[in-house]
Amino acid sequence: MDTHETVPVDGAPTGRSDDGADDHADGWGSRSLWFAASMADAASIADADRRPALTRERVVAEALTIIAEQGVQALTMRNLAARLGVVPGALYRHVRNKEQLQDLVLDAVLAEVDCDLDPAMAWTQQISTLAHRLRTVLEHHPGVAGILKLRDPLGPHSLILAEALLRPLQAAGFRARAAGLAFFLIVDYTVGFAVSSPRTSVNEQRVRDVATREQLHEFFRSLPADRFPTLITLGEHVWLDNRDERFTAGLQTLVNGLAQALSARPAGPQVAADSRGDQRHQAGPARRMTPEEATR
Repeated sequence: MDTHETVPVDGAPTGRSDDGADDHADGWGSRSLWFAASMADAASIADADRRPALTRERVVAEALTIIAEQGVQALTMRNLAARLGVVPGALYRHVRNKEQLQDLVLDAVLAEVDCDLDPAMAWTQQISTLAHRLRTVLEHHPGVAGILKLRDPLGPHSLILAEALLRPLQAAGFRARAAGLAFFLIVDYTVGFAVSSPRTSVNEQRVRDVATREQLHEFFRSLPADRFPTLITLGEHVWLDNRDERFTAGLQTLVNGLAQALSARPAGPQVAADSRGDQRHQAGPARRMTPEEATR
């Protein structure tokens, strides 16, 4: 039997058949559309209620996902809010601004750096171990190293890492100022390596592929010998898939230089001259060093 809809005055379809009977025994066809609409609204509200509550942890986790998938430049408050299914204003209940969001992201990443060290290890080994661990963590979160170059985070895990790096330097005998310089030399080198030579860079992809690398080496060998004799000889030894080796060699050179500088420091009661050329001598009973002297 053919059926057709008739529309009553209120605009709701009745769904009556030609013989005038309701299609639905429960009278569904005579009900207004607002009922169906309200059910859809209720379902939508129920879905929202089932959504995990918005927390600072969720905000940071989603920010890290955006960075990993789209890069640091894609991390905006609007983009983050859309990914979380909230209005941008909702984010500001958990973070003050984009700068604080970046600091929270950095601290969440640095929390993954294992700062536990065997105190029996030489200070050079402790420093190298931490640098390798930091680099590994940064490379597991592509793009985060770029934020670390722009921000100077002071979150709890940032402080734990700083403490872990400074402790062996102080124990080794570095004076306050020298320990500070050594600290930033290690951090700048490690972070800079992750920023300047990421695994996703064109050069890294090129040298990882065997066929492409061989073509590159053949290109160097084909260069005019009168203009590029050194590249012809050494080019294939420079463009290699040796990222880990490069980082280790550079770090070792840096740490060796710090160790050499420490061993070359004048010993005995005479303290090295400061930048003004003054000489300080300890005479008689030992005296307490002034704060100004301690920082030199």
